[in-house]
Amino acid sequence: MKKSIIVSLLVFLSTLSCTENFEEINTNPNEPEEVTSDLLLSTVISTIADRTARTGWSNGNLVAQLTAKINFTEFDRYSWGSESSIWNTYYGILPEIDIILENALAEDSRNTSYEGIALIMRAYVFANLTDNWGDVPFSEAIAGTEGIFTPAYDTQESIYNGILADLRTAEEQLALGQPILGGDILFEGDLEKWRKLANSLRLRYLLRISGKTDVSGEMQDIVNSGVFIATNADNAAMAYPGTTRIDSWHLSVGRIGSFDEHRMSQTSESILKQFNDGRLQAWYQPTDNPEDDPGLFVGLPNGLSEDNASNFNGGASNVSRLNQAFFFDSTNSVKAAIMQTAEVHFILAEAAQRGLISADAETLYNEGIRLSFEYWNVNQDIPAYLTQTGVAYDGELETILTQKWLASFLVGLEAWYDFRRTGFPSVIVPGPNNTNSNQVPVRFFYPESEQTLNADNYAAAVARFGPDDLNTKGWWEQ
Repeated sequence: MKKSIIVSLLVFLSTLSCTENFEEINTNPNEPEEVTSDLLLSTVISTIADRTARTGWSNGNLVAQLTAKINFTEFDRYSWGSESSIWNTYYGILPEIDIILENALAEDSRNTSYEGIALIMRAYVFANLTDNWGDVPFSEAIAGTEGIFTPAYDTQESIYNGILADLRTAEEQLALGQPILGGDILFEGDLEKWRKLANSLRLRYLLRISGKTDVSGEMQDIVNSGVFIATNADNAAMAYPGTTRIDSWHLSVGRIGSFDEHRMSQTSESILKQFNDGRLQAWYQPTDNPEDDPGLFVGLPNGLSEDNASNFNGGASNVSRLNQAFFFDSTNSVKAAIMQTAEVHFILAEAAQRGLISADAETLYNEGIRLSFEYWNVNQDIPAYLTQTGVAYDGELETILTQKWLASFLVGLEAWYDFRRTGFPSVIVPGPNNTNSNQVPVRFFYPESEQTLNADNYAAAVARFGPDDLNTKGWWEQ
Protein backbone atom coordinates (compact mmCIF):
# COMPACT_ATOMS: atom_id res chain seq x y z
CA MET A 1 0.00 0.00 0.00
CA LYS A 2 2.78 2.34 1.03
CA LYS A 3 4.64 1.57 -2.18
CA SER A 4 1.52 2.28 -4.23
CA ILE A 5 1.08 5.70 -2.60
CA ILE A 6 4.71 6.64 -3.27
CA VAL A 7 4.42 5.65 -6.96
CA SER A 8 1.22 7.67 -7.31
CA LEU A 9 2.88 10.68 -5.68
CA LEU A 10 5.83 10.47 -8.06
CA VAL A 11 3.50 10.25 -11.05
CA PHE A 12 1.53 13.28 -9.79
CA LEU A 13 4.67 15.36 -9.26
CA SER A 14 5.98 14.34 -12.65
CA THR A 15 2.68 15.34 -14.27
CA LEU A 16 2.65 18.65 -12.40
CA SER A 17 6.17 19.38 -13.53
CA CYS A 18 5.26 18.72 -17.17
CA THR A 19 2.15 20.85 -16.89
CA GLU A 20 4.04 23.78 -15.40
CA ASN A 21 6.49 23.77 -18.32
CA PHE A 22 3.97 22.81 -20.98
CA GLU A 23 4.03 26.07 -22.96
CA GLU A 24 7.82 26.34 -22.83
CA ILE A 25 8.33 22.74 -23.89
CA ASN A 26 5.77 22.93 -26.70
CA THR A 27 6.83 26.29 -28.13
CA ASN A 28 8.95 26.19 -31.26
CA PRO A 29 11.57 28.96 -30.90
CA ASN A 30 12.01 28.98 -34.68
CA GLU A 31 8.38 29.84 -35.47
CA PRO A 32 6.86 33.20 -34.45
CA GLU A 33 3.61 33.04 -32.48
CA GLU A 34 2.46 36.35 -33.95
CA VAL A 35 2.76 37.21 -37.62
CA THR A 36 4.15 40.66 -38.27
CA SER A 37 2.50 43.19 -40.56
CA ASP A 38 5.21 43.04 -43.20
CA LEU A 39 4.67 39.30 -43.70
CA LEU A 40 0.90 39.68 -43.77
CA LEU A 41 0.93 42.64 -46.13
CA SER A 42 2.58 40.77 -49.00
CA THR A 43 -0.07 38.05 -48.71
CA VAL A 44 -2.88 40.59 -48.61
CA ILE A 45 -1.63 42.49 -51.67
CA SER A 46 -0.93 39.39 -53.75
CA THR A 47 -4.28 37.79 -52.87
CA ILE A 48 -6.30 40.90 -53.69
CA ALA A 49 -4.41 41.87 -56.85
CA ASP A 50 -4.43 38.34 -58.22
CA ARG A 51 -8.15 37.99 -57.46
CA THR A 52 -8.78 41.17 -59.45
CA ALA A 53 -6.79 39.90 -62.43
CA ARG A 54 -8.39 36.46 -62.42
CA THR A 55 -11.85 37.96 -62.07
CA GLY A 56 -11.08 40.27 -64.98
CA TRP A 57 -9.98 37.31 -67.09
CA SER A 58 -12.81 34.93 -66.17
CA ASN A 59 -15.71 37.31 -65.54
CA GLY A 60 -15.01 40.98 -66.21
CA ASN A 61 -13.89 40.73 -69.82
CA LEU A 62 -16.81 38.44 -70.59
CA VAL A 63 -19.67 40.43 -69.06
CA ALA A 64 -18.20 43.60 -70.63
CA GLN A 65 -18.01 41.70 -73.94
CA LEU A 66 -14.35 42.45 -74.48
CA THR A 67 -13.92 38.69 -74.87
CA ALA A 68 -16.29 35.77 -75.50
CA LYS A 69 -16.29 32.06 -74.64
CA ILE A 70 -16.13 29.37 -77.30
CA ASN A 71 -16.51 26.51 -74.78
CA PHE A 72 -18.22 26.35 -71.40
CA THR A 73 -20.35 29.35 -72.31
CA GLU A 74 -22.58 29.44 -69.22
CA PHE A 75 -21.22 32.69 -67.77
CA ASP A 76 -21.27 34.35 -71.19
CA ARG A 77 -24.97 33.42 -71.46
CA TYR A 78 -25.76 34.80 -67.95
CA SER A 79 -26.34 31.34 -66.53
CA TRP A 80 -24.76 32.55 -63.32
CA GLY A 81 -24.39 31.19 -59.84
CA SER A 82 -23.18 32.93 -56.73
CA GLU A 83 -19.53 33.25 -57.80
CA SER A 84 -18.78 32.20 -54.23
CA SER A 85 -15.05 31.87 -54.92
CA ILE A 86 -14.87 35.67 -55.22
CA TRP A 87 -16.94 36.09 -52.02
CA ASN A 88 -14.76 33.58 -50.15
CA THR A 89 -11.49 35.16 -51.28
CA TYR A 90 -12.48 38.64 -50.17
CA TYR A 91 -14.04 37.66 -46.86
CA GLY A 92 -11.19 35.22 -46.32
CA ILE A 93 -8.52 37.94 -46.54
CA LEU A 94 -10.31 40.40 -44.22
CA PRO A 95 -8.98 38.82 -40.97
CA GLU A 96 -5.40 39.29 -42.17
CA ILE A 97 -6.12 42.91 -43.04
CA ASP A 98 -7.63 43.30 -39.58
CA ILE A 99 -4.47 41.94 -37.92
CA ILE A 100 -2.34 44.45 -39.84
CA LEU A 101 -4.67 47.18 -38.63
CA GLU A 102 -4.55 45.96 -35.03
CA ASN A 103 -0.76 45.82 -35.14
CA ALA A 104 -0.60 49.31 -36.62
CA LEU A 105 -2.82 50.74 -33.88
CA ALA A 106 -1.04 49.02 -30.98
CA GLU A 107 0.58 51.50 -28.57
CA ASP A 108 3.94 49.76 -28.56
CA SER A 109 4.14 49.43 -32.36
CA ARG A 110 2.06 52.32 -33.72
CA ASN A 111 2.52 52.71 -37.46
CA THR A 112 0.28 55.14 -39.30
CA SER A 113 1.42 53.95 -42.73
CA TYR A 114 0.49 50.31 -42.16
CA GLU A 115 -2.80 51.63 -40.84
CA GLY A 116 -3.38 53.59 -44.04
CA ILE A 117 -2.46 50.68 -46.31
CA ALA A 118 -4.73 48.30 -44.37
CA LEU A 119 -7.63 50.74 -44.63
CA ILE A 120 -7.13 51.02 -48.40
CA MET A 121 -7.14 47.26 -48.80
CA ARG A 122 -10.20 46.90 -46.60
CA ALA A 123 -12.08 49.59 -48.51
CA TYR A 124 -11.22 47.95 -51.83
CA VAL A 125 -12.41 44.54 -50.63
CA PHE A 126 -15.74 45.84 -49.35
CA ALA A 127 -16.32 47.91 -52.49
CA ASN A 128 -16.01 44.78 -54.61
CA LEU A 129 -18.26 42.80 -52.28
CA THR A 130 -21.07 45.34 -52.21
CA ASP A 131 -20.83 46.11 -55.94
CA ASN A 132 -21.13 42.40 -56.73
CA TRP A 133 -23.92 41.48 -54.29
CA GLY A 134 -25.51 44.64 -52.88
CA ASP A 135 -26.15 44.56 -49.13
CA VAL A 136 -23.48 42.39 -47.49
CA PRO A 137 -21.97 41.87 -44.01
CA PHE A 138 -19.80 44.89 -43.22
CA SER A 139 -19.84 46.20 -39.66
CA GLU A 140 -20.00 42.66 -38.21
CA ALA A 141 -18.10 40.95 -41.02
CA ILE A 142 -15.10 39.86 -38.96
CA ALA A 143 -16.50 40.01 -35.44
CA GLY A 144 -15.92 36.34 -34.60
CA THR A 145 -13.71 37.27 -31.64
CA GLU A 146 -16.72 39.10 -30.24
CA GLY A 147 -18.85 36.00 -30.58
CA ILE A 148 -20.65 37.12 -33.75
CA PHE A 149 -20.59 34.22 -36.18
CA THR A 150 -23.72 35.13 -38.14
CA PRO A 151 -23.10 38.76 -39.18
CA ALA A 152 -25.90 41.12 -40.11
CA TYR A 153 -26.00 42.62 -43.60
CA ASP A 154 -25.43 46.37 -43.92
CA THR A 155 -27.06 48.54 -46.57
CA GLN A 156 -25.00 49.44 -49.60
CA GLU A 157 -25.33 53.12 -48.74
CA SER A 158 -23.85 52.64 -45.26
CA ILE A 159 -21.09 50.42 -46.68
CA TYR A 160 -20.13 53.16 -49.13
CA ASN A 161 -20.05 55.68 -46.31
CA GLY A 162 -17.62 53.38 -44.49
CA ILE A 163 -15.49 52.79 -47.57
CA LEU A 164 -15.07 56.50 -48.28
CA ALA A 165 -14.36 57.25 -44.62
CA ASP A 166 -11.63 54.58 -44.58
CA LEU A 167 -10.01 56.00 -47.71
CA ARG A 168 -10.02 59.54 -46.35
CA THR A 169 -8.41 58.37 -43.11
CA ALA A 170 -5.92 56.26 -45.03
CA GLU A 171 -4.68 59.18 -47.09
CA GLU A 172 -4.33 61.35 -43.99
CA GLN A 173 -2.35 58.71 -42.10
CA LEU A 174 -0.08 57.97 -45.05
CA ALA A 175 0.64 61.67 -45.44
CA LEU A 176 2.41 61.53 -42.05
CA GLY A 177 5.16 59.62 -43.80
CA GLN A 178 6.04 56.99 -41.21
CA PRO A 179 8.21 54.35 -42.93
CA ILE A 180 7.02 50.75 -43.12
CA LEU A 181 9.22 47.75 -42.40
CA GLY A 182 8.48 45.75 -45.55
CA GLY A 183 5.92 43.57 -47.25
CA ASP A 184 4.90 46.14 -49.88
CA ILE A 185 5.06 44.19 -53.12
CA LEU A 186 2.89 46.77 -54.87
CA PHE A 187 4.75 50.07 -54.37
CA GLU A 188 7.95 48.99 -52.57
CA GLY A 189 7.31 51.26 -49.62
CA ASP A 190 6.55 54.37 -51.67
CA LEU A 191 3.95 56.00 -49.42
CA GLU A 192 3.20 58.76 -51.91
CA LYS A 193 1.96 56.14 -54.37
CA TRP A 194 -0.27 54.66 -51.66
CA ARG A 195 -1.71 58.13 -51.05
CA LYS A 196 -2.40 58.43 -54.78
CA LEU A 197 -4.15 55.06 -54.78
CA ALA A 198 -6.31 56.07 -51.80
CA ASN A 199 -7.46 59.24 -53.55
CA SER A 200 -7.89 57.52 -56.92
CA LEU A 201 -10.13 54.88 -55.37
CA ARG A 202 -12.08 57.70 -53.74
CA LEU A 203 -12.59 59.22 -57.18
CA ARG A 204 -13.77 55.85 -58.52
CA TYR A 205 -16.29 55.31 -55.73
CA LEU A 206 -17.45 58.91 -55.54
CA LEU A 207 -18.27 58.85 -59.25
CA ARG A 208 -20.09 55.55 -58.76
CA ILE A 209 -22.48 57.07 -56.21
CA SER A 210 -22.73 60.46 -57.92
CA GLY A 211 -26.29 59.73 -58.98
CA LYS A 212 -27.33 59.40 -55.33
CA THR A 213 -25.44 62.15 -53.53
CA ASP A 214 -23.48 65.34 -54.20
CA VAL A 215 -19.84 64.36 -54.61
CA SER A 216 -18.57 67.39 -56.48
CA GLY A 217 -16.88 69.11 -53.55
CA GLU A 218 -14.91 66.05 -52.48
CA MET A 219 -13.89 65.24 -56.03
CA GLN A 220 -12.73 68.80 -56.64
CA ASP A 221 -10.65 68.72 -53.45
CA ILE A 222 -8.82 65.63 -54.71
CA VAL A 223 -8.22 67.23 -58.10
CA ASN A 224 -6.88 70.37 -56.42
CA SER A 225 -4.53 68.32 -54.24
CA GLY A 226 -2.90 66.69 -57.26
CA VAL A 227 -2.50 63.50 -55.22
CA PHE A 228 -3.89 60.83 -57.52
CA ILE A 229 -2.55 58.30 -60.04
CA ALA A 230 -1.42 60.57 -62.87
CA THR A 231 1.10 58.41 -64.78
CA ASN A 232 1.59 54.74 -65.56
CA ALA A 233 4.55 54.76 -63.19
CA ASP A 234 2.05 55.27 -60.37
CA ASN A 235 -0.34 52.48 -61.40
CA ALA A 236 -1.52 50.06 -58.74
CA ALA A 237 -0.47 47.04 -60.81
CA MET A 238 1.30 44.09 -59.23
CA ALA A 239 4.03 42.38 -61.22
CA TYR A 240 4.15 38.60 -60.90
CA PRO A 241 7.51 37.17 -59.78
CA GLY A 242 7.11 34.34 -62.27
CA THR A 243 8.92 31.69 -60.28
CA THR A 244 6.07 29.21 -59.76
CA ARG A 245 2.64 28.42 -61.15
CA ILE A 246 1.00 30.29 -58.28
CA ASP A 247 2.84 33.57 -58.81
CA SER A 248 2.89 33.60 -62.61
CA TRP A 249 0.19 35.38 -64.57
CA HIS A 250 0.94 33.42 -67.72
CA LEU A 251 0.21 30.21 -65.81
CA SER A 252 -2.58 31.51 -63.58
CA VAL A 253 -5.14 31.13 -66.36
CA GLY A 254 -4.77 27.34 -66.10
CA ARG A 255 -4.17 24.73 -68.76
CA ILE A 256 -3.91 25.66 -72.43
CA GLY A 257 -7.45 24.40 -72.99
CA SER A 258 -8.79 26.87 -70.43
CA PHE A 259 -6.80 29.63 -72.08
CA ASP A 260 -8.19 28.73 -75.51
CA GLU A 261 -11.79 28.96 -74.28
CA HIS A 262 -11.45 32.75 -74.31
CA ARG A 263 -11.71 34.45 -77.71
CA MET A 264 -11.94 37.92 -79.13
CA SER A 265 -15.53 39.08 -78.99
CA GLN A 266 -17.36 40.37 -82.02
CA THR A 267 -18.16 43.48 -79.97
CA SER A 268 -14.54 44.41 -79.34
CA GLU A 269 -13.58 43.39 -82.88
CA SER A 270 -16.05 45.87 -84.37
CA ILE A 271 -14.87 48.79 -82.22
CA LEU A 272 -11.13 48.07 -82.46
CA LYS A 273 -11.27 47.69 -86.25
CA GLN A 274 -13.50 50.75 -86.64
CA PHE A 275 -10.94 52.85 -84.77
CA ASN A 276 -7.82 51.22 -86.29
CA ASP A 277 -6.88 50.48 -82.70
CA GLY A 278 -3.50 48.84 -82.09
CA ARG A 279 -4.74 47.16 -78.94
CA LEU A 280 -6.31 44.63 -81.33
CA GLN A 281 -2.88 43.06 -81.90
CA ALA A 282 -1.85 43.49 -78.25
CA TRP A 283 -4.83 41.55 -76.93
CA TYR A 284 -5.66 39.07 -79.68
CA GLN A 285 -4.05 37.03 -82.44
CA PRO A 286 -5.04 36.21 -86.01
CA THR A 287 -7.07 33.10 -86.72
CA ASP A 288 -5.27 29.74 -86.79
CA ASN A 289 -6.65 28.55 -90.10
CA PRO A 290 -3.66 28.29 -92.49
CA GLU A 291 -5.96 29.08 -95.40
CA ASP A 292 -6.89 32.47 -93.89
CA ASP A 293 -5.08 35.73 -94.41
CA PRO A 294 -2.28 35.70 -91.79
CA GLY A 295 -3.52 39.06 -90.56
CA LEU A 296 -7.17 38.07 -90.27
CA PHE A 297 -8.84 38.77 -86.90
CA VAL A 298 -12.33 37.37 -86.32
CA GLY A 299 -14.45 37.90 -83.22
CA LEU A 300 -17.01 35.58 -81.66
CA PRO A 301 -20.51 36.80 -80.71
CA ASN A 302 -21.17 36.81 -76.98
CA GLY A 303 -23.88 34.73 -75.42
CA LEU A 304 -23.98 31.77 -77.77
CA SER A 305 -24.95 28.26 -76.78
CA GLU A 306 -22.18 25.69 -76.53
CA ASP A 307 -22.93 24.27 -79.99
CA ASN A 308 -23.39 27.63 -81.67
CA ALA A 309 -20.17 28.99 -80.19
CA SER A 310 -17.99 25.99 -81.05
CA ASN A 311 -19.30 25.91 -84.63
CA PHE A 312 -19.32 29.65 -85.30
CA ASN A 313 -17.60 30.61 -88.56
CA GLY A 314 -16.64 27.01 -89.24
CA GLY A 315 -15.02 26.24 -85.91
CA ALA A 316 -12.39 27.32 -83.42
CA SER A 317 -9.55 27.73 -85.90
CA ASN A 318 -11.54 30.50 -87.60
CA VAL A 319 -11.95 32.65 -84.47
CA SER A 320 -9.18 34.74 -82.89
CA ARG A 321 -7.69 33.56 -79.64
CA LEU A 322 -6.19 35.85 -77.01
CA ASN A 323 -2.62 36.97 -77.61
CA GLN A 324 -0.18 34.20 -76.70
CA ALA A 325 1.57 36.57 -74.29
CA PHE A 326 -1.30 35.99 -71.87
CA PHE A 327 -0.22 32.37 -71.53
CA PHE A 328 3.35 31.87 -72.68
CA ASP A 329 5.09 35.15 -71.81
CA SER A 330 7.77 34.13 -69.32
CA THR A 331 8.71 37.77 -68.71
CA ASN A 332 5.39 38.30 -66.93
CA SER A 333 4.68 41.54 -68.73
CA VAL A 334 1.00 41.13 -67.86
CA LYS A 335 0.33 42.59 -64.43
CA ALA A 336 -2.51 42.33 -61.97
CA ALA A 337 -3.97 45.83 -62.15
CA ILE A 338 -6.06 47.16 -59.28
CA MET A 339 -6.23 50.62 -60.83
CA GLN A 340 -4.54 52.38 -63.74
CA THR A 341 -3.99 56.02 -64.55
CA ALA A 342 -6.05 55.73 -67.76
CA GLU A 343 -9.14 54.96 -65.67
CA VAL A 344 -8.44 57.93 -63.40
CA HIS A 345 -8.28 60.26 -66.38
CA PHE A 346 -11.57 58.94 -67.76
CA ILE A 347 -13.17 59.36 -64.32
CA LEU A 348 -12.05 62.98 -64.25
CA ALA A 349 -13.11 63.50 -67.88
CA GLU A 350 -16.62 62.30 -67.05
CA ALA A 351 -16.72 64.39 -63.88
CA ALA A 352 -15.71 67.47 -65.88
CA GLN A 353 -18.18 66.68 -68.68
CA ARG A 354 -20.99 66.45 -66.11
CA GLY A 355 -19.92 69.60 -64.28
CA LEU A 356 -18.90 67.79 -61.09
CA ILE A 357 -15.41 69.29 -61.19
CA SER A 358 -13.78 72.27 -62.85
CA ALA A 359 -11.37 70.84 -65.42
CA ASP A 360 -11.00 70.41 -69.18
CA ALA A 361 -12.82 67.20 -70.09
CA GLU A 362 -11.32 66.92 -73.57
CA THR A 363 -7.74 67.17 -72.34
CA LEU A 364 -8.36 64.54 -69.66
CA TYR A 365 -10.11 62.25 -72.14
CA ASN A 366 -7.33 62.50 -74.73
CA GLU A 367 -4.68 61.84 -72.11
CA GLY A 368 -6.59 58.80 -70.84
CA ILE A 369 -6.46 57.31 -74.34
CA ARG A 370 -2.75 57.98 -74.69
CA LEU A 371 -2.00 56.43 -71.31
CA SER A 372 -3.92 53.27 -72.13
CA PHE A 373 -1.87 52.74 -75.29
CA GLU A 374 1.27 53.41 -73.29
CA TYR A 375 0.28 50.84 -70.66
CA TRP A 376 -0.15 48.13 -73.31
CA ASN A 377 3.06 49.16 -75.13
CA VAL A 378 1.15 49.91 -78.33
CA ASN A 379 2.88 52.26 -80.76
CA GLN A 380 -0.21 54.18 -81.91
CA ASP A 381 -0.29 57.46 -83.81
CA ILE A 382 -2.27 59.23 -81.09
CA PRO A 383 -3.00 62.53 -82.94
CA ALA A 384 -4.39 60.59 -85.91
CA TYR A 385 -6.34 58.25 -83.64
CA LEU A 386 -7.95 61.18 -81.83
CA THR A 387 -9.31 62.75 -85.02
CA GLN A 388 -11.46 59.75 -85.97
CA THR A 389 -15.24 59.83 -85.87
CA GLY A 390 -16.32 58.02 -82.76
CA VAL A 391 -13.05 58.78 -81.01
CA ALA A 392 -12.73 62.56 -81.35
CA TYR A 393 -14.07 64.22 -78.21
CA ASP A 394 -17.61 65.44 -78.84
CA GLY A 395 -18.84 66.16 -75.33
CA GLU A 396 -20.91 62.97 -75.23
CA LEU A 397 -20.73 60.70 -72.20
CA GLU A 398 -20.80 57.54 -74.33
CA THR A 399 -17.67 58.65 -76.15
CA ILE A 400 -15.82 58.85 -72.84
CA LEU A 401 -17.28 55.60 -71.54
CA THR A 402 -16.40 53.69 -74.72
CA GLN A 403 -12.73 54.50 -74.32
CA LYS A 404 -12.92 53.80 -70.59
CA TRP A 405 -14.47 50.43 -71.45
CA LEU A 406 -11.54 49.56 -73.71
CA ALA A 407 -9.05 50.65 -71.07
CA SER A 408 -10.72 48.40 -68.49
CA PHE A 409 -9.40 45.23 -70.16
CA LEU A 410 -8.52 42.80 -67.31
CA VAL A 411 -9.26 45.36 -64.56
CA GLY A 412 -11.67 43.22 -62.56
CA LEU A 413 -15.34 44.02 -63.14
CA GLU A 414 -14.96 47.78 -63.57
CA ALA A 415 -16.49 47.94 -67.07
CA TRP A 416 -19.54 46.02 -65.81
CA TYR A 417 -20.01 48.46 -62.95
CA ASP A 418 -19.83 51.39 -65.37
CA PHE A 419 -22.33 49.78 -67.72
CA ARG A 420 -24.74 49.21 -64.84
CA ARG A 421 -24.35 52.84 -63.78
CA THR A 422 -24.62 54.47 -67.21
CA GLY A 423 -25.80 51.97 -69.82
CA PHE A 424 -22.64 52.70 -71.82
CA PRO A 425 -21.14 51.60 -74.05
CA SER A 426 -24.42 50.77 -75.72
CA VAL A 427 -22.73 48.09 -77.88
CA ILE A 428 -23.05 45.72 -74.89
CA VAL A 429 -26.24 43.77 -75.53
CA PRO A 430 -27.32 40.30 -74.34
CA GLY A 431 -26.31 37.51 -76.70
CA PRO A 432 -28.84 35.50 -78.70
CA ASN A 433 -28.79 32.46 -76.40
CA ASN A 434 -28.76 34.32 -73.08
CA THR A 435 -30.73 32.89 -70.16
CA ASN A 436 -31.67 36.14 -68.42
CA SER A 437 -34.63 37.36 -70.47
CA ASN A 438 -32.43 39.62 -72.63
CA GLN A 439 -31.14 41.59 -69.64
CA VAL A 440 -27.53 42.16 -68.64
CA PRO A 441 -27.34 41.01 -64.99
CA VAL A 442 -26.54 43.56 -62.31
CA ARG A 443 -25.41 41.31 -59.46
CA PHE A 444 -24.52 37.77 -58.39
CA PHE A 445 -26.66 35.46 -56.29
CA TYR A 446 -25.76 35.32 -52.61
CA PRO A 447 -23.64 32.22 -51.85
CA GLU A 448 -25.53 29.10 -50.83
CA SER A 449 -23.50 29.00 -47.60
CA GLU A 450 -25.12 32.26 -46.50
CA GLN A 451 -28.57 30.81 -47.06
CA THR A 452 -27.79 27.85 -44.79
CA LEU A 453 -25.30 29.16 -42.21
CA ASN A 454 -26.55 32.76 -41.90
CA ALA A 455 -30.18 32.18 -42.82
CA ASP A 456 -31.87 34.79 -40.62
CA ASN A 457 -29.62 37.65 -41.70
CA TYR A 458 -29.77 36.49 -45.30
CA ALA A 459 -33.57 36.54 -45.18
CA ALA A 460 -33.60 40.00 -43.58
CA ALA A 461 -31.26 41.32 -46.27
CA VAL A 462 -33.39 39.93 -49.09
CA ALA A 463 -36.56 41.33 -47.52
CA ARG A 464 -34.97 44.80 -47.45
CA PHE A 465 -32.71 44.77 -50.49
CA GLY A 466 -34.94 42.90 -52.91
CA PRO A 467 -35.18 39.46 -54.52
CA ASP A 468 -31.99 37.42 -54.58
CA ASP A 469 -31.78 37.31 -58.37
CA LEU A 470 -29.53 38.67 -61.09
CA ASN A 471 -31.65 41.73 -61.84
CA THR A 472 -32.11 43.38 -58.43
CA LYS A 473 -30.38 46.75 -58.61
CA GLY A 474 -28.20 48.13 -55.86
CA TRP A 475 -28.58 51.47 -54.12
CA TRP A 476 -26.29 53.45 -56.45
CA GLU A 477 -28.02 52.07 -59.57
CA GLN A 478 -31.58 53.01 -58.58
